[in-house]
Amino acid sequence: MKFAYFDALAINLRIDFTPMFSTRFLFLLIAVVAMSTGMGCSTSKAYTKRGLKMEEVGMMSQAASFYYTAVQKKATNTDALAGLQRAGQWVLNDHLRQFDEARMAKDRAQAVVAFEAADAYNNRVAKLGIRLLFMESARQAYEQVKDAHMDELYQAGLTALEVEDFENALVQFTEIIRLQADYEDAKHLADIAFCEPHYREATAAIERMHWRTAFNELNTVTVRDMGYKDAAALKTDVLENGRFAVALVEFENGSNRAGMDTKVRSFVQQSVAESNDPFLVLVDRENHELILQEQQLALSGVVDGNTSVEVGSMVGAKAILKGTIVSCDVRTSSLQKFDRQGFESYKVEKVNEEGKKVYETRYRKVIYQEYKRTRAVDLTIQIQLISLETGKTEMSEMLTRSSRDEIEYARYSGNERKLYPTNSNGNRGSRIGLSRKLSGRSEMQSESSMLDALVLECSNRIRNLLETELKRLVP
Repeated sequence: MKFAYFDALAINLRIDFTPMFSTRFLFLLIAVVAMSTGMGCSTSKAYTKRGLKMEEVGMMSQAASFYYTAVQKKATNTDALAGLQRAGQWVLNDHLRQFDEARMAKDRAQAVVAFEAADAYNNRVAKLGIRLLFMESARQAYEQVKDAHMDELYQAGLTALEVEDFENALVQFTEIIRLQADYEDAKHLADIAFCEPHYREATAAIERMHWRTAFNELNTVTVRDMGYKDAAALKTDVLENGRFAVALVEFENGSNRAGMDTKVRSFVQQSVAESNDPFLVLVDRENHELILQEQQLALSGVVDGNTSVEVGSMVGAKAILKGTIVSCDVRTSSLQKFDRQGFESYKVEKVNEEGKKVYETRYRKVIYQEYKRTRAVDLTIQIQLISLETGKTEMSEMLTRSSRDEIEYARYSGNERKLYPTNSNGNRGSRIGLSRKLSGRSEMQSESSMLDALVLECSNRIRNLLETELKRLVP
């Protein structure tokens, strides 16, 4: 705790160097206070002593900080309460003095800052039960200063808007709203200052057919102000123009595990449907499968040309997503059983020299069983995104995921709480490892649950790959 005091000083002290205090004197004073109050854990009493030392040399702000901490630690510390009353009043008066000086100098922004600091400090101390003297005349003066300050801010904001300095205008109007939420039309003007640059960026992006940029900018506008110009309608148009529909076709099963194609396709469909990309859309399954069948489109190699273009337009899709389950292997070992030698404790009744019954702990050799089994699951999926307009493979990835489960447990027909293993020297060993085995699970994760976890991981990865690709396809 030796350095806790110096840390407290670094945090709590805001030191004003007056002509009577040199830097050297200050650090000497800090050292004297530290030594006089001890280097142990700081108590309410210790903080009170430090506050008194600071007060004695006129460092009232620092004294108030110490007294405040002392009261926090013990609310019934009367010396700390009295000290905070004295020093706290000085701090409050100092803030109000700064307010008056700034007000007289017509520095209204600084005057507002000083008064808010005074008010915040007064409220902070009041929560500890200390009532400081806060003149009502000061509050009245503040209201006058605040009104004049908000008028200055308002005029500055209007000027900034006129020259299209939206950033500066937003700063002015935001400060007005902070001081008084319903001041004139500051809220409306702040919305204009915020929304207009984003709206302009969106319209410029629309001209370049950068739909994603346009959408993001328009979304920023509508979140702030849904009724700003035609932003909401433009956002709808942008979504329609940038829409990238993907038809999810039947997957191929190249593994020896039946039904994996259906399972993987279902998981992928669900994962893609949960995408946060506003431009990624899945085409209705029954619709696109019917059309693909009618067109006799070979899924193993979508050709470019009129056929693919026609199919793409009919299903409303720009690409198809196809997949192949390359392999799906599940390997489960047989349950291995091992006989282990251990020791079981027991009590033997004896009579000591004083004729009293006592019990002596002894150990006998016993046999217990340990079991071990493993299961490994490997899944490999190939995924392709093929353009229906050009026949080009826009994305091709091979995904490989693995999972492994292992159980290792022990069983004993006797009292497991008295069982000890045998160590490498043939002696009685520690129970820690054996206890874990005795309480360990004996059932493995099921094949289906392990497979589902891998399929879900692959599906989410496929969705991420799609989203990444769409950032390129929909700029």
